[in-house]
Amino acid sequence: MSRERKTPRAGGTRTRAVHGAGQPRPGEVNAPLVRSATFGFESLAAMNAEQARGRDSAYYQRVAHPTVRSCERHLAELEGAEDALLFASGMAAVTAWLFSQLSSGDHVVALDQSYGGTHEALRWGSERFGWRVTFVDARRPADWAAVFTASTKIFHVESPTNPMNFVVDIAAAAELAHARGARLSVDNTFASPIGQRPLALGADLAVYSATKSIGGHSDLVAGVVSGQAALIESVWKVRKIFGAIAAPEVAALIARSLKTLPLRVAAMNATALELARWLETRAGVLSVSYPGLASHVGHAVAARQMALGFGPIVAFEVAGAGEGARRTVEALELVRHAPSLGSVESLASLPAHTSHIQLGPEGRARAGIPEGLIRLSVGLEDAEDLRRDLDQALARALVPNAAAAR
Repeated sequence: MSRERKTPRAGGTRTRAVHGAGQPRPGEVNAPLVRSATFGFESLAAMNAEQARGRDSAYYQRVAHPTVRSCERHLAELEGAEDALLFASGMAAVTAWLFSQLSSGDHVVALDQSYGGTHEALRWGSERFGWRVTFVDARRPADWAAVFTASTKIFHVESPTNPMNFVVDIAAAAELAHARGARLSVDNTFASPIGQRPLALGADLAVYSATKSIGGHSDLVAGVVSGQAALIESVWKVRKIFGAIAAPEVAALIARSLKTLPLRVAAMNATALELARWLETRAGVLSVSYPGLASHVGHAVAARQMALGFGPIVAFEVAGAGEGARRTVEALELVRHAPSLGSVESLASLPAHTSHIQLGPEGRARAGIPEGLIRLSVGLEDAEDLRRDLDQALARALVPNAAAAR
């Protein structure tokens, strides 16, 4: 199993974010948006030749598309990957990876703290396709090796995890997976491709919900996989069969967003750290889980493998359990109560009702997700304005019925 990695081409992260794989040249500044789902040819030979180009072709949109392909090359360049693929959603990307590697009887090891949709997909595959799945605790890496078997094909992790920000030592996870003949995939959505480089740390594939920081403006849904060209080829075949390619218009929006990704990530991460430190001191906040805090159990690993800061997500538990969390988010005025993350506007959600609703109370307890948890996705607003909004919301939430009486 080849472990060769592509290193990013010369140029800093911000330069590659703006220019991708290309160099400045005469003509259009942005890659053209081709609004055509099908392409014409002068002869059958020409059509067959184009179709044979696979994911590089301009033949039919379900197979590949020039605007989508331009964005994919840009994403691969930014990641330092051999190739990348764009999907209609993050879950389309995750499931295509699973379908590309697993047959009946194959075994998957995944974190109990995985995103709720990933849990659901793995259970679905277990029930319908005969996959065998074992969930392990992100907080107990010493226990992981014991669950691997001769049929383990994939070790799938998130780091930081959604929503609790548990941190995985990606290099150690890759070493374990490869020693057991498995491939390591990393859901890198929280960190983004410029905030953390799973492939450089030994992972075989990186997976993203591009809806989040990559898109960054709450105006698109998409997913990305990036990694070795041979693996990407197998995932592309699944995408072609199921038709889960992103639309050209979405690809064009992502290409736009990539140009500001380093600036957005650095700014949001800095504000998130400031707010996490303040929340640790705030009455009514029972705990704060953020990798940038010295109190976080994964702080040392995160400091070693994350760039540009520790991510835009601050998870904090408030007094009053689920009811206290509900009152808090409903009292927010500047921060929007919405089920997403990574955008320019700050968003707050309750994982027990959104990202991890599928797990149920027992599953969330097993994964270490309190019912009173709030997931705060920090945007680009001024830190002082966000702190002031959080402060007033917590003050109102601590007094029952205060919001109704206002």
